[in-house]
Amino acid sequence: MIVSIEKSLYYVRQYLENTGKYEIHDKGNYTGPIHAYIYEEDESISEFDAMQNNLINLAQQKHVDIRHGVLMINAKNKTPKEIDLILSERLYRNIY
Repeated sequence: MIVSIEKSLYYVRQYLENTGKYEIHDKGNYTGPIHAYIYEEDESISEFDAMQNNLINLAQQKHVDIRHGVLMINAKNKTPKEIDLILSERLYRNIY
């Protein structure tokens, strides 16, 4: 699974890399398609809209099936282990 993550979430990145299950890239440093994006809550909706449009355009150029979209995970108030569980199940739900 290819994951893009904000640079400020270095502790999450380190945890996920240590699992060996993910290909992790810093936000903005990877131009290929991704399966999930991990961010902090303060991102604006307009930035998400722009990112979504860029991801759709990129996927279409590379002939990638985008019917399932990109899983977007707000890391606020979540542990790295909880984020790993969300990624593993490819679900964003209350995990308690």
